[in-house]
Amino acid sequence: MAATAFACTAVCADELTLYSTREANLVEPVIAAFTTTTGTKVRTVFVEDSLVKRLTSEGNDSPADVLLTIGLDKTTQLVTRGLTQPLASSVLDQAVPANLRGGGGQWIALAVRPRVAFTRNDSSLAAIDYEELADPKWRDKLCMRPATHQNNVALIAAYLAHHGPDATESWLAGLKANLARKPTGKDNDVVREIAEGRCEIGIGNTVALAQLRDGREGNDWRGWADAVKAVPTAFAGGGSHVNLTGAAIARHAPHPAAARAFLEFLVTPDAQTIFAAAELEYPVLATAKRLPIVEGLGSFPPRCAARRRDCRAPGGRNRPDPKGRIR
Repeated sequence: MAATAFACTAVCADELTLYSTREANLVEPVIAAFTTTTGTKVRTVFVEDSLVKRLTSEGNDSPADVLLTIGLDKTTQLVTRGLTQPLASSVLDQAVPANLRGGGGQWIALAVRPRVAFTRNDSSLAAIDYEELADPKWRDKLCMRPATHQNNVALIAAYLAHHGPDATESWLAGLKANLARKPTGKDNDVVREIAEGRCEIGIGNTVALAQLRDGREGNDWRGWADAVKAVPTAFAGGGSHVNLTGAAIARHAPHPAAARAFLEFLVTPDAQTIFAAAELEYPVLATAKRLPIVEGLGSFPPRCAARRRDCRAPGGRNRPDPKGRIR
């Protein structure tokens, strides 16, 4: 598959070492494709605790070539602690939208999981802005997991970056006033409660809805998920907030050129489809195919970083604004 879109040159080593906070079975399919294409083996080390702690303790002797983690906060923490190096790749620059690449070329996103509004399929709501979730019209109708969970912390941080502390405090007060119940559980529970009519609207990651729909949690959960839809959600005048799976080259990588080649492989069309399929995420490459179950959720172009013009959406689709117009 991916071999048709990628050619490895002499920079490919016999073996690379990948440090990943994503479980090995989730990255194995794309690693197998890379090895088949290039002949380079990838030794995966699952780091359950903290990549920063592991890399800091190993220092210059770390065998890590490539770092893979989930969440913008964890990805950028690697950079701020001086544990990465510039990617310096025109291939990556062309494949990954600028708003999904780190400053100084220190990291890239490989896949994204939009955090958006959920509602029942029979709802007439076609699109919404995050700002509107605090509107009193949703009083006693909103469900969400605790605000202290990392997915909501990231959304709040994005709101803060957009609007500043005073507006964010007001928005959070509005969300709290709109709650149908005290925040508990996971995004899965938000889906179930919307389906059961306990709340009218909720906030969750698209991967939660997709994974429930594919039946991995059982038929009851699939039934609830089939009654709920993801609504195109964006910041006013901007795009959707996304959580991401990020990757970087380790500062002391023994095989930096081969590590770069591995990342370049991961943004080829077929590799992107394989990688995103493991967790039912959205590929970052515009030309990569989405799984039908992900395609069925809709399109959620990420918000653009400040002063960046390159805001191509993963999948290249546009979203309707609240009046039904295409942006």
